[in-house]
Amino acid sequence: MASFDKPIGEYPVQGLMPKQDTQAAAFVKKYPEYDGRGTVIAILDTGVDPGAAGLHVTTDGKPKVVDMVDCTGGGDVATTKIVKPTEENGTKVIQGLSGRTLILDPSWKCPANEYRVGLKRAYELFPSELVSRLKSERKEQFELKHAQLLNEAQQKLGEFQKRHPSTNGDEALTAAQADLEARIESLKELIKSYDDPGVILDCVVFFDGQDWRAVIDVDESGDLRGQPCLTDYRKELKYHKFGNADLLNFSVNIYENGDLLSIVTLAGSHGTHVAGITAANFPDDPALNGVAPGAQIVSLRIGDARLGSMETGPGLTRAAAHMAMHKVDLANMSYGESSSLPSDGHFIRLLADEAISKSGCIFVTSAGNDGPCFSSIGAPAGMSASFITVGAYVKHSQMQAEYALLESVGEKPFTWSSRGPCTDGYQGVDIYAPGSAITSVPVYGLKRLDLKNGTSMSSPNACGCVALLVSGLKAKQQPYTPYRLKTAVVQTAKSVNDPLNVGFIQVDKAWEYLENNESRKDLDIMFQVAVLKRGNLRGVYLREHAETSQVQYLGVKVNPTFMGETDPENPKYSLAKFEFDARVALVASEPWITAPDYLYLSSSGNAFQIKVDPTALTESEFHYGEVLGYDTSAPDRGPLFKVPVSVVKPIVPAKGSIEFKNVEFGPGDIMRRFVHVPEGASYAKLTLRSKTQVDTCPARFMLHLLQLVPKKNQKNKQTYGMLLGSGSFGDTSSEDQVITVRFAVRGGLNMEFALAQFWSSLGKHFIDLEIEFHGVRLAGNLSDGRGVVHLEPQVTRLDIVAGVRQENKVDISTSFNKLRKYLRPTEATIAPLHADRNTLPDTRVLYELVLSYTFKVDNSTTITPRFPTVMNQLYEHFLAGVFGIVYDANRKVVGYLDVFDHSFKLDTKGEYTIMLQLTTEEESVLEKLKSTICELDMSIKSVSFSTYGNIKDVYAGGPISKIQLEKHDPKVCYIAPPLKDQQWVPKEAKPGDALVGKLSFTSNKIDGGQYQAIYIIPPEQKSNSKDSSKNNNRPDDDKIKGQLTDAVRDLQISYLDKFADNSSVQQTLLAKLEEDYPNNIAVLQYKIDALWKAAGGAVECLLASSGSSKKLSKEKATDIINLTDKILQQIDQRPLLEFLGRHQSQSDEPEDVKEQRKEVEKKTQQIASALKNKTLAYACILTKEDTKDFEANLKAWRQWNHDDGDLLSTLVKVKRDQVNGHYGTALKAVEKYLSDLSVKSDTVADMQKAWAIRRDIYNDLGWDLWYKYDTKWSLIRRPPGGLARF
Repeated sequence: MASFDKPIGEYPVQGLMPKQDTQAAAFVKKYPEYDGRGTVIAILDTGVDPGAAGLHVTTDGKPKVVDMVDCTGGGDVATTKIVKPTEENGTKVIQGLSGRTLILDPSWKCPANEYRVGLKRAYELFPSELVSRLKSERKEQFELKHAQLLNEAQQKLGEFQKRHPSTNGDEALTAAQADLEARIESLKELIKSYDDPGVILDCVVFFDGQDWRAVIDVDESGDLRGQPCLTDYRKELKYHKFGNADLLNFSVNIYENGDLLSIVTLAGSHGTHVAGITAANFPDDPALNGVAPGAQIVSLRIGDARLGSMETGPGLTRAAAHMAMHKVDLANMSYGESSSLPSDGHFIRLLADEAISKSGCIFVTSAGNDGPCFSSIGAPAGMSASFITVGAYVKHSQMQAEYALLESVGEKPFTWSSRGPCTDGYQGVDIYAPGSAITSVPVYGLKRLDLKNGTSMSSPNACGCVALLVSGLKAKQQPYTPYRLKTAVVQTAKSVNDPLNVGFIQVDKAWEYLENNESRKDLDIMFQVAVLKRGNLRGVYLREHAETSQVQYLGVKVNPTFMGETDPENPKYSLAKFEFDARVALVASEPWITAPDYLYLSSSGNAFQIKVDPTALTESEFHYGEVLGYDTSAPDRGPLFKVPVSVVKPIVPAKGSIEFKNVEFGPGDIMRRFVHVPEGASYAKLTLRSKTQVDTCPARFMLHLLQLVPKKNQKNKQTYGMLLGSGSFGDTSSEDQVITVRFAVRGGLNMEFALAQFWSSLGKHFIDLEIEFHGVRLAGNLSDGRGVVHLEPQVTRLDIVAGVRQENKVDISTSFNKLRKYLRPTEATIAPLHADRNTLPDTRVLYELVLSYTFKVDNSTTITPRFPTVMNQLYEHFLAGVFGIVYDANRKVVGYLDVFDHSFKLDTKGEYTIMLQLTTEEESVLEKLKSTICELDMSIKSVSFSTYGNIKDVYAGGPISKIQLEKHDPKVCYIAPPLKDQQWVPKEAKPGDALVGKLSFTSNKIDGGQYQAIYIIPPEQKSNSKDSSKNNNRPDDDKIKGQLTDAVRDLQISYLDKFADNSSVQQTLLAKLEEDYPNNIAVLQYKIDALWKAAGGAVECLLASSGSSKKLSKEKATDIINLTDKILQQIDQRPLLEFLGRHQSQSDEPEDVKEQRKEVEKKTQQIASALKNKTLAYACILTKEDTKDFEANLKAWRQWNHDDGDLLSTLVKVKRDQVNGHYGTALKAVEKYLSDLSVKSDTVADMQKAWAIRRDIYNDLGWDLWYKYDTKWSLIRRPPGGLARF
C-alpha cells in the first residue's frame, strides 16, 4: 500500500452546497423544523425534473414538486380532432394523426366514447443538449444500417459488371447498369442530407367522466395498453419518461376542454439545478441538501425550448399570473436580459402589483452575469424595490470543494456578477449569496449532480435562506409581508466592503431582527423613493461630465407603499395608512452629500431637497453614499428608507487619448477607469500591453466596456476575454504581449473601462493600457441619431468632419449585404384568448392580435424578420407577449421569433408566411398595432457604392480612395451607386425595397459597427421605345367574322365544364359542337380532358397504375389515343419545323413574321399537348411486354416539349422505370423533380404526391430504413394537425 506524508482527509462536502457562510446550516441545526417546511417556492426557469436526485420528497415526507406548468406553450399539442374507436380482433382501436393504428387500453373509462388525437415531434419537446446527444447516438446506429444497404447495392453493381463487362450499346443492359449506379448514387446523397427526425409522438386525450386524461405513444408502437394515463400534474403528481435512451421525464396539463394538451418537459438543466439549491432533500446524504429541504416546489417553465430556452413575454405573463392566483409563498427567477428602461414593463407591474403586493409572494431574482462594470445589472433585477436582487459571491468553502484551485484566493464577488446601480440611480443589487453549487441536475444528463455557477445560483441560495425565515414565521403563526422579509435580510447582511454597501446574507441575524422587531408595523411598508430629476428616478446617479462638474440640488419624494393598496376590493390596509406617521431623522453617509436634519412622514409621503457636491471628488472613481431616513423613536430598527447617491466623475482625455501605466493585477483584481468620450468620437482603439515583471502563470482576463445610452439596452455590449501570460509570455525574459481591439463609442458620454483578472486565475500581471479615440462625424441631419444614414436615389452629399484628431487615410466605404422588404400584414385578427391559461389575477382575459405576412424567395437565402415597434424590449415591454412563427407553404415550421433578432436559412425557394402574435389585456392597444410593418432582411451578394470628391466626378471622373481629414476641418464628398450599369440592382429587389449595409470610414474592423446605411430602390426606368405592335392596320370583315365564330365556339366549350356532368344540357351542347366542328382541335381536346377527368385525372391514373387496380381502362386509353391522332393528323409538322429553323425569335421582327410566329407557336403547343396525352395514355396501360408504342410517342413528345420538369413528365419517367424494375433511376427522377420544385400553395399537392411516390420506390427497393425515415419526415414537412400553435 502506498504511504503518504499527508493523511487523506474527508471531502469538504459542506462546500458542495454552500450553507455555512449564510448561517443557513446553523439556523436549521438550531430550528430543525424551520427548514422550509410549510412553504411553497415557485421556480421560474427551464423547468424542474421531478425525477432528479433530491427532488422527490421533503424532510417531512411530503411530495417535493407539487405543480409543473409549461408557461411558454412550447409543449402544446392541438387535440381538436375527435375520433371514435372501432374494433379489430376484439380490441378497440383508433387512428392516430400519424396514420398509425392505436390500440386502446380496455381499462380506460371514456363515457362519451370519443377520443381526441394530436401529434408532436419529440425533438420539439427535448432540450437542445439532449437532442444533440440523441441525434449523435441515433445517427451512428442509422449509418450502420445504411452502410449495409450501400454495400448490397455496390455488390449488385459489381456482380452485374462481372456478368456484363461491356454493354456494347445494348439499351436494356445500359439502362440496367444506369439503374444500379443510380441506386448507389442515391444512397450516397441520402446519407449526406440525413437529419434524424426522432420519435413522432401520437397523443390521445379523453374525458373519463371526472378528469381529462392523456396518453402518449412514447415508443411509436401504437399499443397504448399499459401506458400511463396522465392528468394535470397538480391533481395526481404523476409523471412519465419518454424512453430509456433519453431518460427525460414529462408530465401533462390539459386545457380548453380537451382541445389543448400541454406536455411539460424541460428546456435545459438550469431550472433543476436552481431547484436543487433552493430545496433539494437527500435523506441518505443530508450534507447535499438544498438550503430549505423542507420546502415544496412549483415548476413554472419560462424558458422556451423553441428558442433555445430563451424566456418570452407570454411565458413570463403566465408565470406571474400563476404565482399570484395560486398564492405561492416565494418565487425564484434566475433569468434575465438587459433592459432599456429601469423600472417599467407589463411583467414587472404584474409581479409588483399582483404577485407581491396583493398575493404576498416574496420574489427573489438574480442580478445577472454581465459584470464587472457598474450598472451592468440586468432585468428583472432591480426593476422594483419589492424584489430581492442577488449578486454572486465566492467563499473559501466553495473554492475548496468545487473548483480544485492550486492555492486559495480572496473571497469576493464573482468577476462576472452584475453590479448596480440601475440607470435611474436605484442601488439594484440587494444582497450577495454563494454563486455556485454542486447539486441536482435532470436525469437526462446522465449524472446526479453537477457544478454550475452564476447569479443564477446565488439567487436560489438566497431564496432558500428566506424560505427558512418564512418557515419559522409560519410555524410561529406570525404574520409577515414580502417587505418585512426584504428589510430583514438587507438590514442584517454581513458587510463585505462592497462599493454600494451590498452585504452577504445572514439567516440567523435576519431571524433575530424579525424577532426583535415583530411588533413594528412599519416593516410591512415599502418606502418608495423618487428623485425629481428628468422624471421620477429611484436614486441619484451623476455620471456624465457636465453633471459631475457642478453642485446638484435635487428634490426627493418618499412615498410609503402598503401591501395590497392597489386592490380597492380588499382595503385592509386603509386603517394602517391612517395610523402611520413617522418622525424621521435624515443622515447623509458622506460629507459631499447634504440633507435636512428631519422629515415628518405620513402615509401620503413627503418631499425634501438634498445637495450633492461632486466637484471635489476624485476623477475616474466610483463614489457612493446614501441619505438614510431613521425613525427617531426606534433607530435600532434601521433606516426606513435610503436615497442612494452614486457619482462617477470621468477623466477628460487630453488630445483624444489616455494611458494607464503599469497596473498590477492579482486574482479577482478589477481596474476601473471612467473616461469622458470626446464629442465627435465614433470608435476607440485600445491597446493592452502585458509585461511580465515576475514569472507568472496564465490568467484569464475580462475587458468590459460600458456606456449608458438613454433608453438603450446593453444586449450588444462590448466584452472581451483574453488569456495573458500563457506560453513564453509568462517568462520575465519574453517580449510584451500586445492585444489591440477597436470598438464603437458614443461621443459625449462617460465610458467605463473595466479590466479584471478572473477571480480564480492565479499569478501577478502588470499591464499598460492605451486608449485612443477616433471619429469621422456626419454633419447636418443625414444621420437620424441612431447611427443610420439614409442615402439619396442617385447621389448623396456627405459633410464629414474629424472631431477628435487629425484622421489619416480615411477610407470611406459603403457596402450592402442585405435586401430589406417592407411587408404589410395580409391579415390582422383580434380575438380573446382562452381563459384557461390567459386570465390575469384581476380576472381580465388577454387578447391576441395575429398578424400574417407573406413573402416568397426565388433561391436559397437567409432572412431576418424585424418588427421595430414591438422588438428589442422584453421586461420593459408594454405588451404581455410577442411571439412569431415562420411557416412554409406546407405549414412546416421554419423557425420561431420573439422580441430579439432571429435569422433563418431558407434552402428551398417558394412561398412563406410569418405569423406574429401580440397579446395584452387592452384590446384598444392591439387595434392600433394592426398595421405593424415587418422589415424582412434577406441576404444578398454584396453591393458597393463609390465615393467621389466632386459631384461632376460621379459622371465625368472617377472615385476617390483614402483621404486625410484635419481636426475640425469639414470636407464634402459624394456617394453614388454604379450609375453607368443598371445591372447592379439585385434581381430580388423591387422599387420601394431597401438595401441595408454599412458606411464606414476605416478599413479596420470596429466591434459594434459604425453607421448603418439604407438605400431605397427607386422606381424602374421606363422604356422610351414606342410599342410597334400598335398600328392602324384593321383586319377585313371576313377575318373578324372568323374570329367571332372561333370565339363563340371556344366560349361554348368553356361552358361545358360549368354544367353538371352528363346532364342533358351538357350532352346536347357537346353533340352540337361535335356535329358543327367534328375535327376541331379545341373540341377534340375537350373530349380528351373529359376522359381524363372521368378517370380521376392523369396524375391519379399514373399513380393508380403502379398499384393493383388501374383507373384508366385500356378502352378509355385507346379512346384518348384515337382523339390525339385526329389532332396530329390535322397539323403538318414540317412547315412548323422549317419556320422555327429559319426565324429565331427577335423583338424587332416584322409584323407579318410576328403574326406567323403566333400561329406556329399555337400549333406547336397543340402538337405537344396531343403527344403528351397520347404518351400519358400509353403510360397508363404500359407493361413490360408492350413498350414499343409508348417509347415511340415518348420520343416524339420530347422533341416538341422543352419543359419536362412537371409532375406528369416525372411520373411518366417513373412509370417506365418501375415497369422495367429500374427503381434507382425512378428514384433519381423523383429527387430531381423535388429539388427543382418551389414550395408554393399551388405546388404542395404535387409535392405530397411526389413524396408518396418516393416512399413507394423505397419500398420497392427494399430500403425499409429510408421508407420509415421518409414517412416520419412527411409528418414534419406537412403537419397533419395544421399550423403549429403559438
